[in-house]
Amino acid sequence: MKPSVRIILALAAAAVSLQSTPAWSSAFTAGSITAIAPDDALNIRKWPSAQSQIIDAYELNRPVSMTGRCKNIITNVSFRIDEGGSAGWNYSRMKKAHVWCQVMTDDAELGWARGKYIWPE
Repeated sequence: MKPSVRIILALAAAAVSLQSTPAWSSAFTAGSITAIAPDDALNIRKWPSAQSQIIDAYELNRPVSMTGRCKNIITNVSFRIDEGGSAGWNYSRMKKAHVWCQVMTDDAELGWARGKYIWPE
């Protein structure tokens, strides 16, 4: 085999191995619903907006699966809560005004909820 063909094959193999490495972990972060009235429920919405379609609702203290992705819808700044830090430190970022966090419902549907109502585990 010609040296140039071997180099091309080696570069192709390296490119394939780099593509198979995910940029973010696919594991979910555990959380629980907090800071709502005992007789109320937290709406899970299709998109991060109070006007978006409600796809589910969770009551106080119910566990919720978080993707780790949160977003301030006013500044359009996204951040991850699964990159370290204590639950209290992450919650201090999540509870700021206009922050929504992505969650997965029990029916495996991705949705969004206000971050200030979810305590990250």
